[in-house]
Order: sequence, then structure tokens, then C-alpha cells
Amino acid sequence: MGLYTNTGLVKHAEKALALKTKYMWGGILRPIEQQYDMLFKMYGNKAGTGYTAARWNELKQLCNKGYYGVDCIGLVKSYYWSGKADGGTGSPKYNGATDVNAGYMYQQAKVKGLISALPEVPGLVVYSKSHPHVGIYIGGGYTIESTLGARGDGVVKRKLDNFWEYWFQCPFIDYPAAAKTVKNPESGTAKAVTLAFKATIRAEPRNASAKIAELQPGTKCVVVQGSEKTDTKTGYKYIQLADDPHGWIVTTAIKK
Repeated sequence: MGLYTNTGLVKHAEKALALKTKYMWGGILRPIEQQYDMLFKMYGNKAGTGYTAARWNELKQLCNKGYYGVDCIGLVKSYYWSGKADGGTGSPKYNGATDVNAGYMYQQAKVKGLISALPEVPGLVVYSKSHPHVGIYIGGGYTIESTLGARGDGVVKRKLDNFWEYWFQCPFIDYPAAAKTVKNPESGTAKAVTLAFKATIRAEPRNASAKIAELQPGTKCVVVQGSEKTDTKTGYKYIQLADDPHGWIVTTAIKK
């Protein structure tokens, strides 16, 4: 087992909960003053980030007052960038290769499932694709997340609720063998496959459907046998992903 584990992720989240924090889109659990200028230049008042002129002013007033800024996925990433088994602040081990957004981390995860089948494994990541947003399941029916709005501002602890749609194992940390649960599709028989070509995950089994993410050649995933549907306009056949009832990939991408 490596340095970073699911139990370490929980300890990291609990440490962050004890700090004075504010939600900052793009924040990686560093003091607000260390991130303010860079994030301001990067995002400005971009819609969907939570940044407005008033919000920037509020954050500026908190500089050098012991506050840390972090967003939802930043709370997870700042663990394996901490350089410590039980986490910490500052993300001194930042690594661009593992700097992914919430949706891409979910797609990279090899073990995941519907929230209705969440295993009692502290350190799993819970995910709402609708928003998108992630949190850390700490066990006993509770999560720790960094959020902004009705759910809070900064790092908060909440009861697990129906806001979450999926769970997954963070692909950049280790989980004990007991946590290696089987992926269970809602219907049909699951089959593990490897991609021979790049595949676009689509929201519906048709070429013009919204693109959710892309999977690279060599990616291993699980599909639902018998779920194949043909796009009448292109003739391409699509198959459903077992761990994502809203995700479809073209069958020609699968290695024979």
C-alpha cells in the first residue's frame, strides 16, 4: 500500500474541517492570500465559479487572517499533494498530472457505483454529476465537503443526503482489499472490457448527444451486456457503462 490511503483522506478532511476555510473555485487548501491574485487573474467574475466582485472583496478582507481557500475537488487533491499520510495544508507536492476536475476524476476511477449502493468504506468520494460536485464520505452516514451556497461556505460536515448520485474510489490513493467492491449495473450482465480506441462518453446512445467525458485507448471499463442501442442516423452502435446509467460509448472503440 502506498503513502496515501482512504483512511488518510478522512484524516485530511477532518483536519481541514477544523480550519477557518472559505470556498474558492480552483483553491487547493492554501492560505487565501497565497492564491488570491492567481485565481483572480484566472477566473475573474466567470459565471459558475461563485466569484463576483462582492465575493472577491469578501475574500480580500480575509487575507492574512488565517483563512484557507479550497474548492470541492481541491479538498481531495490537496490530500495527495500534501506529502503526508494523514494530509495537511498548502499542497506542496502539487502535480499537474493529477490535477483533474471532478468529472474527470470520476471517469478515471476504476471502482465506482450508484450512491444507493454506497459501501461503508470511509474515504470514498461521493459525486453529484448534475452540478458537478464532490465530497468525502467519512463513514457513519456523514460527508465532509467544500461548498458554497445553501450547503455552506468552505469545508463543512453534513449528513449524507440525496444530493449525491454516485460514489467512487479516488484513483490517486490506495484502498484496502475489502474496499474493492464489485461494480453492479442496474440491469443486464456486467462485462469488463478494454478500449482499443478513444471513446467519447455520451449522455444518450447517439452521436449528437452531449459529451460527458472522453476515455483514452487502453482504459478498462465495465459495460452492460444486452444494452446495445443503434443511432439510426449514423448506424453506430452504443453500449451502456455499468457504473453510469447515463453514460454510453460506441462499441467499435472496444478491443476485440
